[in-house]
Amino acid sequence: MALIFQEARADARPCPDAEAGRVRPSGWAFMARVGVAGRVAFLLFVLVLAPMIATVIMLEAGVIHDPVNMLTVSLAVALGLLVPVSRAGASFLVLCDLRALNAFCSEIQQGRYGARFSAGLEGDDEHEMLRLKRNMNWLAHHIATPTRWLHARLDESVSRTRRFEELSLRDALTGLFNRRFFDQLLPDLCRDRSARGLFLALIDCDSFKQVNDRHGHQAGDDVLVVLGAVIAESVRDGVDYPFRFGGDEFGVVFRDVDISGCLAACERIRCRFAEGPVHGCTVSIGLAGCASVDSGALLGRCDAALYRAKAKGGNRIVAADDGADRVRP
Repeated sequence: MALIFQEARADARPCPDAEAGRVRPSGWAFMARVGVAGRVAFLLFVLVLAPMIATVIMLEAGVIHDPVNMLTVSLAVALGLLVPVSRAGASFLVLCDLRALNAFCSEIQQGRYGARFSAGLEGDDEHEMLRLKRNMNWLAHHIATPTRWLHARLDESVSRTRRFEELSLRDALTGLFNRRFFDQLLPDLCRDRSARGLFLALIDCDSFKQVNDRHGHQAGDDVLVVLGAVIAESVRDGVDYPFRFGGDEFGVVFRDVDISGCLAACERIRCRFAEGPVHGCTVSIGLAGCASVDSGALLGRCDAALYRAKAKGGNRIVAADDGADRVRP
């Protein structure tokens, strides 16, 4: 058993100070191997036999001349010390071990299953209290092993759940956020009255159908991957939210920015995409700022701006700003 736990110490003392996974001993060193019966015998010797022997020796030596007075004084002293001696005796006999057991159980209750008693090397003549401590070490060991396994499985399950949740909010082709995420995010942002500088940009790929018709759907997917990468690189990571609606429709939710900053980001997207391997495709972008808690109204204004950009020939940005268009051809 000592080889299993590798915690035995020959100078173990039973009073506890639970810290760092071990019930640390203190007190009398010899008490670790002395049972309750041995402590009772020692206490009786100290409190009864030793005074009697001392009294007899003093009588024989002539130190005590009046045994009655000596007995009276001894009785008075004994009555005065009855309470403190009783407390000290109780602590010496069992309370110290009980405190150690309580500290050990508290460690286990708080989830620190590495708590162990320093029980020393196992012997054949161990008293019951020492055997109990050794058995509690075994108990803690058997609790700790399946508990660690369970915690590991729970952590793995939580990590897997989070990963699946993340995947459910991402577009499989581009890695951007998907429509599900957008539908959850935008209403919350619009209702947050402390949010400032909230804008929505809708992005549509011009002439995308011709790419599919002439070059095939794989080429079309490649164009969408390029557009997703351009959008992700053109906005602020951790601040703005790029997403893919579906098909060739994309978008960005801008936060904490003004209209000029949004237009600059949209212009980066437009120019960088046109310079890529996209078979001559361009993008049209509609931009609108949040004016109320109604996310549907924001989406409608932004969609109308995108429609105007497409109607004017595409490859441009149209910003809806109190009914006026800001156009960047």
